[in-house]
Amino acid sequence: MANYNEIDDILAEEEFVPVVFQKAINGVKIDESTEKGHVEQGSKTELPFWLARELHMRQAVSISVPACFNQKTRLEIQADAACVDLRSRCPYFYEFGCKLAPL
Repeated sequence: MANYNEIDDILAEEEFVPVVFQKAINGVKIDESTEKGHVEQGSKTELPFWLARELHMRQAVSISVPACFNQKTRLEIQADAACVDLRSRCPYFYEFGCKLAPL
């Protein structure tokens, strides 16, 4: 849960993460271009972390690793961490990573 006294903590939870819905959900429209008022099981989309975490705890979605934490980034950090600009990949790289790691 966000620490509402810290603006950086709130902004870190606004980062989008890729998710896959594990359950069909009625009364929800994620994509405004579709006429459907529900989300089908297996649908893929990106949600803000704060929402994805809550849905993950309710076992409604599975969270995938965001692009800023992909294998390429890990290899660059292992090679020479001093030369990798992590803030360009995710403005709140460390804060977001600490929130994402437990999931």
